[in-house]
Amino acid sequence: MKFVSKGKFFSRGMAFAAALGLAAFAGPALAQGTNAELVKAKPAGFPTQPIEMTVVYPAGGGADLTARLLAKTMEQLSGSRILVNNRTGGAGMVGHAWLATQAPTDGTAIGMLVNLVWGDSMLRSQGRWSHTDLEPVGYLNSDPMVWFVTTDGPFKDKTAQQVIQAAKEKPGTIRVATVPGSMWDYNIEQVEAQTGAKFLRVPFQSGGAGVVGLIGNNVDVALGFYAEAKPHLDAAKVRGVGVAAGERLAHLKDVPTLNEALNGKDYLWTLVRFVVVPKATPADRKAYLGAMVKAAMQDQGLRGEYAKLGVYFDPTLEKAPNITEALNKEAEREREFYVKTGRLK
Repeated sequence: MKFVSKGKFFSRGMAFAAALGLAAFAGPALAQGTNAELVKAKPAGFPTQPIEMTVVYPAGGGADLTARLLAKTMEQLSGSRILVNNRTGGAGMVGHAWLATQAPTDGTAIGMLVNLVWGDSMLRSQGRWSHTDLEPVGYLNSDPMVWFVTTDGPFKDKTAQQVIQAAKEKPGTIRVATVPGSMWDYNIEQVEAQTGAKFLRVPFQSGGAGVVGLIGNNVDVALGFYAEAKPHLDAAKVRGVGVAAGERLAHLKDVPTLNEALNGKDYLWTLVRFVVVPKATPADRKAYLGAMVKAAMQDQGLRGEYAKLGVYFDPTLEKAPNITEALNKEAEREREFYVKTGRLK
């Protein structure tokens, strides 16, 4: 299951944007020339106008800057003009609805989305549109959730299993930072249901705020993303005890996955970034746009800029023979969670 909360996304975006903004101007150069094979693969007469890449969140945030780096690389490799347009409002709902119901279907409209679109579709669209109206054509990267503790607190030398065991032996006493109605709650809810533990949930407006609360000894455990905890990791004030991903992260090699720590298989709580087109887009143009994204994501300059931020390149999604099917499978897993927990009938 790969979820994220709306309020958290903007806070996460601030940390992501700060680093990415510097990278965009000071990092190594991205792709320097066109990709000959990609240029030859262009459908006849396409495109005759700039391609618009929609971002459903405001300019300057993590999604916006991710999209702008991607668009720049795609432009350089393909020779086609790509314009990033922020269609904001309703915490993403406005842009999601526009892409699904109003965007041109001639191949000149693409969207750089995160998996929030699935929750919007299933829980908030009121049946007016569906994420299935959009077809994924390329995977970018992911941001798994990490469980953090302080290096001088009660769990300074404990494992994730020991933290959870403490919450089982002394129910309601281990304080954990959460963002109500979000993947933070879902992650904790899943752990409690499968282990018998019971945490005392302390609400915060964002995961970043929860990490600050951890430093201030207001909670014993905080869940968050690598970028927002990186300054505290570098200062040796916090340490990770578990990662909600399918495998360990390159930048946190000593931190086991929650699946490892708890002998599970479904502790997967991750922000996923990908590119979509309206489903009615012609097949040849859809395939070409997907090839553009793939070529960009093979560019070492772009990957390097993203990697600096601690993002995770999910090997399953990167190597998926059909990215549409792979991401739709993740969306279905999310739907099953909503049904199982009574959020969706």
